[in-house]
Amino acid sequence: MAQPVLTESSREAEERIAVVDTDVHPTLAPTDPEISDRLSPRWRKYVREFGFRDTSTERTIPPQRKFTHRVDALDPSGRPAYIPSFTRGQLLDEYDMSGAILNDTTAIQLLKGNGNFPAQLALELCRAYNDAHAEVWMDDDPRFYSSLNIPIEDPGAAVKEISRCKEGPYGDRYVQVMTEPRSDHLIGNPRYWPVFEACEHYDVPFSFHTSPGRRMTASGGISYYFEWHCGIALRNFSFTPSLIFEGVFERFPNLKVALIEQGWAWAVPFAWRMDASYEAMKREVAHLERKPSEYLRDHFWFGTQPMVEPESKKEVSNVVGMFEDFFGKEKLMFSSDYPHWDFDSPYEAISTSISEESRRKILGENASNLYKIPLLENRGILTKNPATIAG
Repeated sequence: MAQPVLTESSREAEERIAVVDTDVHPTLAPTDPEISDRLSPRWRKYVREFGFRDTSTERTIPPQRKFTHRVDALDPSGRPAYIPSFTRGQLLDEYDMSGAILNDTTAIQLLKGNGNFPAQLALELCRAYNDAHAEVWMDDDPRFYSSLNIPIEDPGAAVKEISRCKEGPYGDRYVQVMTEPRSDHLIGNPRYWPVFEACEHYDVPFSFHTSPGRRMTASGGISYYFEWHCGIALRNFSFTPSLIFEGVFERFPNLKVALIEQGWAWAVPFAWRMDASYEAMKREVAHLERKPSEYLRDHFWFGTQPMVEPESKKEVSNVVGMFEDFFGKEKLMFSSDYPHWDFDSPYEAISTSISEESRRKILGENASNLYKIPLLENRGILTKNPATIAG
């Protein structure tokens, strides 16, 4: 039987890997017109006259670079990731991406509703950020998707906001519900269960994203931004077992949890530790139907950033291999952290020392399956691009 002749375009398509970026940070401030103009007159006036009082007790961002951005990411506004078309060119087009998810860290820090400003303002800001992501960013390019911001400490209002957005015109492009890992109660507490019920109902993941500020550690404030940057995974060791041991996944067996910019190399050793302790103390948590590691394996997904960085990039394959041996190949998803200074390129972060099958899954397929973001045909990064660093 004659073999089909590959055209240049089909050969190039075979050599491309589709990319979905699960972590892009627009820099919308609550005083920007995109946000403030979407507030009611009362709260617009409040923000103008009283502003926001910072209750953080820890050092956060060095003042030399307010947005911790790449220097080349400043768009014509003088800010990074403020003008969608600039981000589109520097990120989506540069890497021929199928999609990118907007995670607004300013929003998730403000929207707890107890940051020394009124809870009703938190709810209005929540709506304003969600609408701005849709009407400013998603309208700019169909490849922009967004996390859905909620006032987590008001679960009833949070559920209404999830319903409003998911049942609105942009519903399919709000692909997860996001908060930060420092809720007033540990997140497995039943007070938050209505939010998990809504996530399960709409089949969207509940997601955590790291943020600076109070309660970074278990024993006091940090002295340096360096400490925060190296300790991103610290809060995982509180909220992850809370979700498991409080029985959240017994109550919501289809709930998915995504950890974005929370690290991932910690997860396998932590699973081992939980299982070892469970063998000795499982009578205390008799409501659990399975070993703790099984909940972690079946319900959690992870963003790659910050990617592990051993001295030799060839060693990345060993760490990824350990992760995949435990979790399978479907749970690790590429994230660039654009426009931050520690941005990860899909060419360089996902080393070619990893098998091509795993690279395809990490760079695009896993996020596509979790978030229902279609992979665009004949788009993606070249598998043999000379910029790729193999190790």
